[in-house]
Amino acid sequence: MTVQGRGRLPGVEIRSGTYRPRRRGPSTLRGFVVIVLLAVVVVGGAVVVAGPAFRDFARGMARDNPQTLNWPFISDVIKSDLGASLNDPIGTEATPIEFSVTAGQTTSQIAQSLADAGLISDPLVFEYLVITQNLDGKNQVGTYSLNKTMTPSAIVARLQQPPDPVVVKVLIGRPGIGIRTGSRIEQLTALLECGVVDTNGNCQVPPKPYAQINAQDFYNLALHPDAYRSDYPWMSVIPQGNSIEGFLGSGTIEVDPTTNADQLMRILLDKWTADMQAVYAQAAADPKVNFYDVMVLASIVEREAKLDSDRAQIAGVYTNRLKGLANGVKLLNSEPTVIYAVDTGKLRAMPITDWPTYLFWGLLGVADLTNVAVPADLASFQTWQSTGLPDWPITSPSLASIQAALAPDTSGGYIYFFAKCDGSGGTWFEKTAAEHAAHIAQCAGK
Repeated sequence: MTVQGRGRLPGVEIRSGTYRPRRRGPSTLRGFVVIVLLAVVVVGGAVVVAGPAFRDFARGMARDNPQTLNWPFISDVIKSDLGASLNDPIGTEATPIEFSVTAGQTTSQIAQSLADAGLISDPLVFEYLVITQNLDGKNQVGTYSLNKTMTPSAIVARLQQPPDPVVVKVLIGRPGIGIRTGSRIEQLTALLECGVVDTNGNCQVPPKPYAQINAQDFYNLALHPDAYRSDYPWMSVIPQGNSIEGFLGSGTIEVDPTTNADQLMRILLDKWTADMQAVYAQAAADPKVNFYDVMVLASIVEREAKLDSDRAQIAGVYTNRLKGLANGVKLLNSEPTVIYAVDTGKLRAMPITDWPTYLFWGLLGVADLTNVAVPADLASFQTWQSTGLPDWPITSPSLASIQAALAPDTSGGYIYFFAKCDGSGGTWFEKTAAEHAAHIAQCAGK
């Protein structure tokens, strides 16, 4: 008996008491493929839409656990995110940067230090290269000379090699002091010519520990520093044709024995930039401030003040004089500027080899500086005759003197000052010539 239309199972055809499954046709297969393609599109769309989130997730994973950079999907995302920074050097400046790897530092710590030193753009650059090349833990301990022209791969390779040999550096200047504040270019040149200065300040010419620094070459660079202007934008405050006087700084300067004159100049300019950048930036932000004039005044204050507490008032006295508070006469009447001009004239007539024995900043031995003769091109430094500030600084001033020149204390209306003779190093400040004369007599009677 044939049964039709009752109890029929889906997909089963019953005929003459027998059955067989219905075959899936081409339309069923196409439906399955469409479903798969739709799923791919949906997932792909999610990846596109959530791309930044995935990148942040990958960076977070790599940062928290650098070993995840070995995971393909983390590695691929980080590689794409870092892009050209994995292959390109960070800059074009070839100045050596001393970089040290210490015992126990992790790859992440080294990477952060490289970024802090400005040698790579992102710590992950170093971590990615080290981890994916299976170099983790193979960095050697020591000090390396790196620079910004090195590619990240070159930096990684260099840190896998033995560090630079330990070089004993040599001090320029006096033991424990280095280069004194208030020194002029010729004094620094004399130190370079001298070679070694003993604890008493005496010059010991042979042997020179920094034999590659030619004193004459350094002096020429200091007189004509235009080659450095492009590397040190703050030098725009120095008028064209002027020397670097005032901007060579002071303090402890240690160099490799192989340092040459150009390298020393850059070391000094780098140190001045590091020490004075903040105060320079503050002054540069005020259009009413002529920073070069500030440096000229600061250099005079440097030669006059013994105590930091007196610097602002000494700067104030000179400011009051320039304003004409001294009977309307706008003369600085500064002894150090005249000494500077007289010394300059004498030094011009001497070979540099004789400069180490010259007594810089010696007293002129005359009570009245009004008629002291100076070279014609230094007339502005004869401040008993020429009004206003000299044409350039007379020394490299300290930060304290620069700050005093930026904010001179004129509140007392003082136009005279005189060094106390009680051994304190302090200064008397006076409003009248009579007060000034009384202090001079007091010290003369001691």
